[in-house]
Amino acid sequence: MGETFRAMLVLVVVLFSGAAEFCSGWNTSFSRIEREREALLKFKLCFHDPSHMLSSWKGNNCCEWRGVDCDKNNGYVISLQLRGSISDQFLQYSIDDQQSHQLYIIDDVEKVVSSLLKLRYLEHLDLSRNNFGGNLIPPSFGLMKQLRYLNLSYAQFTGRIPSELGNLTRVRVLDLSQYYYGRLKVDDDIHLYGELHIALKKFTSLVILDLGENKFSGNLTSIVSGKIRNHSLKVLRLRKNLVSGYIPLELCSLSHLQILDLANNNMTGRIPPCFGKFPIMVNATQLFNKVIEKYWYRSHLMVVVKGRNLEYTRKPLRLESSIDLSSNNLIESIPEELIFLKDLHNLNLSWNHLSGKIPEKIGQMENLESLDFSQNGLSGTIPKSMSSLTKLSYLNLSYNNLSGPIPTGHQLQTLEDPTIYIGNPQLCGAPPLKKCSNDALPPTTTNFKDNDDSALKRMWFYIVVVSGFATGFWGVVATLIFVKSWRYAYFQRVDNIKHWILVVITLKVAQFKKMFNGNPYD
Repeated sequence: MGETFRAMLVLVVVLFSGAAEFCSGWNTSFSRIEREREALLKFKLCFHDPSHMLSSWKGNNCCEWRGVDCDKNNGYVISLQLRGSISDQFLQYSIDDQQSHQLYIIDDVEKVVSSLLKLRYLEHLDLSRNNFGGNLIPPSFGLMKQLRYLNLSYAQFTGRIPSELGNLTRVRVLDLSQYYYGRLKVDDDIHLYGELHIALKKFTSLVILDLGENKFSGNLTSIVSGKIRNHSLKVLRLRKNLVSGYIPLELCSLSHLQILDLANNNMTGRIPPCFGKFPIMVNATQLFNKVIEKYWYRSHLMVVVKGRNLEYTRKPLRLESSIDLSSNNLIESIPEELIFLKDLHNLNLSWNHLSGKIPEKIGQMENLESLDFSQNGLSGTIPKSMSSLTKLSYLNLSYNNLSGPIPTGHQLQTLEDPTIYIGNPQLCGAPPLKKCSNDALPPTTTNFKDNDDSALKRMWFYIVVVSGFATGFWGVVATLIFVKSWRYAYFQRVDNIKHWILVVITLKVAQFKKMFNGNPYD
């Protein structure tokens, strides 16, 4: 009896302690979630919200609030997607209009970050396209070491990037670009600036880096020669900054690079031939695309293709590879090695000082959809192989020194924009250019099927001519050989004609002699 009582007592103690531990753990977890809810409410108080973006932020369950995503297992906040919705339909409004759907900072930016620091499991933070009123990026952002995605683009931050931001060593996607749409009125002084090597020296795990439309200076060598060079950077966008110097050969070591945009900078020197060896642009695989999707969670990227600004948004199934080096001071010829980039979709080398000829085998770049070589000093003829670019839908070769006839072919004939070739006075063939002379007719480039058909037609023509000649010739000769009466009649007829001709000639000669030797007065 005593032993039974002691056993029951032990069981009761174990059950009680387990229940107490469970309740304690549940209370701890609940208190953490409650603290995160309170942190979000404090975050909300830092903004003026005229478009009611945060109107759903009420109630006890913050995981149901707009823009808030929580872990399904523990309920902690892991993502804040609070991107402002400036879109084409709001282009007629000013930046201060309520229709722009933005949050407007009304408190100290440090308080914003202070509230976010209480979200200990936050990995994804998107505050882009909101209005932070020209404030500096707070150094305290560098304390959010768990972040893997940070997007502060178009958010009207200004000044230098704080060095503390380099503490975000887990960040895979960093977007600090400042592009603005259409006719939106934005203060031109709102931009980030500073030396690139100082701003990026601590980032070692980036997959996507977008610093476009700012005023960062320095050169690329400081980026690719550091720790970032051996990692999987897939998108490097430094468009419209103050980057200068040569394009370093080390850039070619970024073996996973898929989008390279260095347009509108002060780059000098030549295009490295090793650009023709970017593996993904030579032969893209599904593996690379799946990897980039992993870090592309609700991301956005602006790429200039076919003369237009295109934006990749939410879960793109495939990023089309692109190289844009336009509006720099690059010199010398276009490297022949670029023809090996068979999976490159967009190539823009316009507004430079390039010279020499267009690569003769450019037709091997079979996936090119957009090609822009305008505003350079290119010379020579347009390669015939360009007609083989069957996917090409945008072409600009204007304002160069190209000469000779424009190749004809199925694809080039579909590009009817009259501005494609203007500014090349020695070109001929397509309107509005001059017509080619007879000794400079446009070379016709057709595909293999057309060449086979043409050769077959020529072969049958020769067969018919030869067989007709043989039939006629041997039909007459064979008859004369094998039919004796016809042969005698034929040669008798020939002899009669011969005698008749001799008699006529003899009589005519006699008449002329009589006229010249006789008395003209008789």
